Amino acid sequence: MAESNSTNSEDKSKVPSVMRAAQQTGFGNVREVLKLSDDVHVPYELEPKQVLVQVYAASINPIDWKTLNGNLSLITRFSFPHIPGKDVAGIVVATGLHAERFCIGDGVYGNLGMSDGSYAEYVRVDESLLSKKPNNITMEEAAAIPLACGTSYQALFNKVSPPLGRQSKILILGGSTATGLYALQLAKATGAFVTVTSSQRNFNLLESLGFSLVHGKPNPDADEKQLHVIDYNEKDFGRELKGEDYDVVYDCVGGRQQWVSAKQVLKRNGQFITIVGDDPKTVLSLKSIISFSSKLIGRKFLSFFGCSHYNYVFHTHEPKSSDLDEIRTKYIETKKVRPLIDTIFDWKKDGIEALYSLYEKSKSGKAQGKLVLRIAD
Repeated sequence: MAESNSTNSEDKSKVPSVMRAAQQTGFGNVREVLKLSDDVHVPYELEPKQVLVQVYAASINPIDWKTLNGNLSLITRFSFPHIPGKDVAGIVVATGLHAERFCIGDGVYGNLGMSDGSYAEYVRVDESLLSKKPNNITMEEAAAIPLACGTSYQALFNKVSPPLGRQSKILILGGSTATGLYALQLAKATGAFVTVTSSQRNFNLLESLGFSLVHGKPNPDADEKQLHVIDYNEKDFGRELKGEDYDVVYDCVGGRQQWVSAKQVLKRNGQFITIVGDDPKTVLSLKSIISFSSKLIGRKFLSFFGCSHYNYVFHTHEPKSSDLDEIRTKYIETKKVRPLIDTIFDWKKDGIEALYSLYEKSKSGKAQGKLVLRIAD
């Protein structure tokens, strides 16, 4: 197509021809298959609706290390070397011929989906995957939002029916995970009564959001600044909350037991929404896909024909700029939701070790908030 190479020529002259980028050479251990290269071609050849973004920060999500490990190799289709990374925050430096959402110089954030990876100094991306960066947070904070917050936003606002409100009760499994932290803030913003499961180790993290933690039996009339918490190391939420009639159980942890226990606390026609499923490690094989499909069909069948009519929903995130627009204007800029960051790794200072630490800490599951990679100041 003749216009596929069309960009804003005035700013194109300011873009270097090569850049630093992380490159994945295959599937395996991060220290064996990931390297930093300083001579990667800058992808400034843009399709009409694409933009070129100078990346200031990126963040990691479990799907990133699962992809790198090869857990999802059955469905991933990219050639090596491959630039990893999904979440991005940066500045638009060039635009395609018909790109109209952004101007050069705009701060943006988004989730790249299956596009080029964000662990690079520049990335080209379809403008439909980006939103303007919230004006009250840093680039690092913006990079911590798209996938984790977007996943919970879609799960709670697109999948829950009737919509969450002041009469709603929601239980969030894994309230101190990245998706859980966003979910509890989003749910609280609607006025819903929220219970979360968490280890005692992360209680201070929950309190850092401005909530006072309440234990014991749920009290739906509690103050909006109170957060009902169950220490999952001490108590089984199914037994602790049996008969409490929750409208929604949102599972950010995974494992079959979450579904089994949730049926003890859901009201009739209540919804169980999981973003993980029965296998927290998400190792895809033909056998696991067949097994998962049969379980999903069985649970969907029981949702319609079982005596209790629990609705089982397996939710996967779909990158949408409209969702990021809503998150920005209604929740981030109004300070109803804020990102929490555990660690910012700087590859200018620490080089490849910053990337190795980013992956290894994410895989450990011990991060208290998001893990961010600073790429430019």
